[in-house]
Amino acid sequence: MHDKKPKKAGKNVKSSIDVSPCLWPISSKTKNIIHNNKTLEFIFPNFLIKAFIIYSPYWKLNFQLVPFLILVLIAVLLIPLQTRFEEYVFRGYWMQGLGILAKNRWVPLVLTSVIFGAMHLANPEIEKLGYILLVHYIGTGFLLGIMTLMDEGLELALGFHAANNLVASLLITADWTAFQTNSIFKDISEPTMAGFEVFIPVFIVYPVVLYV
Repeated sequence: MHDKKPKKAGKNVKSSIDVSPCLWPISSKTKNIIHNNKTLEFIFPNFLIKAFIIYSPYWKLNFQLVPFLILVLIAVLLIPLQTRFEEYVFRGYWMQGLGILAKNRWVPLVLTSVIFGAMHLANPEIEKLGYILLVHYIGTGFLLGIMTLMDEGLELALGFHAANNLVASLLITADWTAFQTNSIFKDISEPTMAGFEVFIPVFIVYPVVLYV
């Protein structure tokens, strides 16, 4: 007797169990962005260099080694917890819940982004720069929400939000901002009411980030 060879499955037959999420719990879009990060490496350092050149007359060196190292330790430990909580609430729990109720993606995206922006109304920056700054906060909410919907996961939003707040706390501070830290630089300029420059990151930089 000859051993029977197992029959090959037809082309249209697929396994009913997909184990790939167990092996790699990050979406394919996230992996593509991680693997093709040369553009990110080019954009963000150049952006920071240009920002320093433009604003350097108003930036004072504030670096003190020991306080800065303490700040790094506290920031690395606590800021990811803060941003993770916000992302789980806004882009996780609320976005999914509102999506189930509304049966579409637009309603949860708009509502969570507007509420996320309104949450920053108590920030001292609003008092100094004006309510037009809400465009930035609401726009950031839209960015994080679109990231979540496009990627079908929270990984990118979690990373972007944590990185943004870490840079804000470690790179530069001012006497009139929510983050007053022992950062590398200090903005010594006198704050004035913000203008249409608030729209530049929301309508130019953020779309580039999403495209990348």
